[in-house]
Amino acid sequence: MMSRGFLDFLLLITAMLATPAWAQEKCLVKLEFENITHEQVSALINDTGVPAIIAASWQSALNKFPTKHPKGKIAKYDLNGDGIEETILYLSGAGMCGQGGCHLIFFQLDPENEKLAYQTARSGSADILILDDRSNNGFHNIAIKPRDKTGLPAANEYTRYRWKNGDLKQTDEIIRFQHRSDHCD
Repeated sequence: MMSRGFLDFLLLITAMLATPAWAQEKCLVKLEFENITHEQVSALINDTGVPAIIAASWQSALNKFPTKHPKGKIAKYDLNGDGIEETILYLSGAGMCGQGGCHLIFFQLDPENEKLAYQTARSGSADILILDDRSNNGFHNIAIKPRDKTGLPAANEYTRYRWKNGDLKQTDEIIRFQHRSDHCD
């Protein structure tokens, strides 16, 4: 069961990011991430049962790089169409990224159990696109930028993930966008 303080924290974050991104049919929406404090990141990943290795990596990076702390960014988007925005946390910077990218964590409120369920992925950057194409057996498509062979974010390439009711699955499909104007946000 979540602590009351943590639920209040989530409500505060939701209120801070109350500008919803509404996608039109067959439109791409670029998630707008906002920086959050190290304390807010620590509270979110420690109070929700995120895998210990991610929480430990975060704490280790804070201790190991005191002058160049890792960064936490957060975005909100209703991926299920249920009126409850999912929270997407992107952790980057010193100690938080590897060959596959940086930590990207999707949280979904499970009102029945009063807890946040989560799914994790790796991303080369915070350039995450929501593809408004729900014709794939109820799955919502998400485009996540991978890292290329040099360890940098791949230029104009994204990996397609599918989201449905808290289940995040990576596909082998690579999506390419040539211009920023391909985004409808």
